[in-house]
Amino acid sequence: MNNTSHTPVERTFYEIAVGDAASKEHVITEEMVRMFVEITGDKNPLHVDESYAVTTQHKKRVVHGMLTASLLSELVGMHLPGKYSLILSQQTQFKKPVFIGDTIVVSGIVIQKSEATRTITVSLTMTRDTDVVVQGNVVVLIEDAT
Repeated sequence: MNNTSHTPVERTFYEIAVGDAASKEHVITEEMVRMFVEITGDKNPLHVDESYAVTTQHKKRVVHGMLTASLLSELVGMHLPGKYSLILSQQTQFKKPVFIGDTIVVSGIVIQKSEATRTITVSLTMTRDTDVVVQGNVVVLIEDAT
């Protein structure tokens, strides 16, 4: 499922099943990095200074890991599960650096569902081409009225 609408998917807790999946593609832009710096104040030269970044092992600016990880917010809040979601926790592993201009596909699949807590666990993978750049899990509370 790849919802391209600007309206979040509306699925109740009981409409979500283990195995449900969604993905969303993002192109990482200079503007995204600029806005992230403005919001967070993280001006580490590895992220913002090309002349410094070329002296590192990466040879170019590395996108903030937390900017990349934040892309899961759209996946959860808009697509899987959507409108009734509240992220309770997130576990993230950064496998490879991401660079400006990269196309990142954020994919999630429901791997666990608890009726007692009205939560789901989504296994998350972010890829650039065939490379996994971020991997993890997110626990989501479903706050629908049913």
